[in-house]
This record gives sequence, structure tokens and C-alpha cells, in this order.
Amino acid sequence: MTPNARFTEFIKDITPSETTVSNCKSAHTSVRRALLNDDEFKDKVKRVFLGGSYKRYTSIRPKTKDGSTERPDVDLYVVVDGHPWFADPTALMDELFGALNRARSDLGITMIKRNRCSVALSMNKADLDVSILLDRQDDNLFRIGNRNTGEWYRTDPEEHTDWSAAQNERCSGRFNPMTRMVKWARRQNKTVSRHPKSFALETLIAPHISETETHYGQLFHDWCQSFLDAYSFDRSFGNCPFLEDPAIPGGDILAGVTNEEFCAYYDKIRRHRDDAAKALAGDDQDKATDYWRRIFGDRFPRPKQSGQTMKSAAAAISPLSFTAAQAAPTTRPAKFA
Repeated sequence: MTPNARFTEFIKDITPSETTVSNCKSAHTSVRRALLNDDEFKDKVKRVFLGGSYKRYTSIRPKTKDGSTERPDVDLYVVVDGHPWFADPTALMDELFGALNRARSDLGITMIKRNRCSVALSMNKADLDVSILLDRQDDNLFRIGNRNTGEWYRTDPEEHTDWSAAQNERCSGRFNPMTRMVKWARRQNKTVSRHPKSFALETLIAPHISETETHYGQLFHDWCQSFLDAYSFDRSFGNCPFLEDPAIPGGDILAGVTNEEFCAYYDKIRRHRDDAAKALAGDDQDKATDYWRRIFGDRFPRPKQSGQTMKSAAAAISPLSFTAAQAAPTTRPAKFA
């Protein structure tokens, strides 16, 4: 079996670096400060908080493309007072856009645009999605607006963060690393789309991850098998299952995933299960690594050459031949280390 140390090395490698985390902190802190200091917008802001995989500690290192590292993504939520019957998501998002645009130079914003439910920023050190939330309503849930339809949707990014932390504690700290592995495999093995992704993947991992398995290779294989068993009926009919949002009663976390997208991902997990099984069953670590790399790509480490292997390799080299003749003395002075 592949040593667990190889997986911990891999997990460390795909975890955002200290520099990346520092860049994210600098970016979201400066945006928060700008919004709270904007004369035209600050009175609307009740508070600003972080969400998303960066906050949940399940993010993976940014992509590298053409030799350069892309900026990490951070989700920031701006809480304001209001009731969905009366508040206009388009108007509020326009006000948010205006406040950010006024601080464009100070924040080093290179791109700013309105999306469906957020204002997207590209900054020097990170990319941010900044969303307006109506503060908790009678059902104790936030509302996030859709500027295209004018609708407000129930949401609770804070509960998502708490739920994810609880899963990690339940699994003795292995849920977050496992999530990074699954997300990394998702990035390396594209299907018809990027979905399911991010928090949807976390909700697909949590019910099917072992609480006791400590070897990450076995943990990944067993999750794949459990996932396949759980959704085999849905796959046989070509359907995307309903998966309840852990924060929103009756909410479907996979509502934005099509049948085709889910089935393509299911089939990919089946191939991951088969490759992981072959990697775990073999004694040849080079062959096992090839299977792991089919899942996780080239960042999965090659086996290290042991001291014994190095001695064997040295013994296999043809020995030097020495003659009985003495070497001629040199006239050059001796050199010292």
C-alpha cells in the first residue's frame, strides 16, 4: 500500500500556501475597510463577513497557467437591513458596486463587474465575490438577491461554515484534507462542466466519508465506493439526486446541477474508484503512483528512493579496477577542505 506519508505530502502541497493566505487576508481586509468607510454606503452596512471555501479551510491552491499562478478566490458577504418584499436586489447591488468602484484605485482593483448575485473584483493579490445579504429574517435565514430576476433566495453561509467545521471535527480533522483531495481530483479530471463543485462537493463527501479510516488512499477509495453505492439508482435513470442543503430546510444543494453534469461526475468517480483499488492492491509503488496520478495529476509525489534501494543501485554499478602499480607522486601542493 502507498505510504500515508505520500498523501500527507500531497495534501500539504495542494493546500494554499502561507503567501496565498496572506494575500487573501490583505485583499478582503482592505475591501471590508473600504465599504465601512464609504460615506455613501457605510450607513447601510450592518457587518461584513467571510464565507466560501477560504473561510471553511477547504480551498485548494490556485491554478497555475502558462507559468503564472492565478489569483485565489474569496467570498465576502455584506449584511444590510431589509425585507425581501420591499428590497430591490438590483438597486442594492448597484450601491455596492458604486462603493467598490469609488475605492477602485486605493484597492488596486483591475476589474469590477456585476454578476447575477455578486460584484466580482479582480485585485492585485486575489479575486473576490462580494454579495449583498438581507439580514436574518423570521426564519433565521439570510436572503441573497438575484439582480436578473429580482428574487431573493434563502441562504446561510455562516451555517455552511459551522457545518463544515463540525464534519471536520467528526472525522478527527480528516474531512478538510479529504475535501481538498476530492476538489483537486475534480480540477484534474474535467467532465462536461465544473459542476458539482465547492460546497456541493462537501455535501457529497460528508455522508460517505469514514470517521475511522486514517489512510488517505483507502479513505478516498472507500468514499468513492460509498458515493457510487448511494447514487447508483439515480445514475441508472440518468438523474441528478436531491441533496438537502444542511443550512436550508427543504433546499436542494444540487439544484444548479443538471442530470448530464451529475451523471458525468458519477462516471468519473467510478473510474477513480477503479484506479484507487489498483493502486492500493499493488506492491509496485511506481505502478501504484501511476494510478494515483491518473486521479490527482503530476503533483502526487513519486516514491522516494530508500537508503537500501540506493545501496542496491550502487552495488549494481560496475566496480572500479585497481592495478598493483603505485601512483606517481604529484608535485602540486596538497589541498584542504
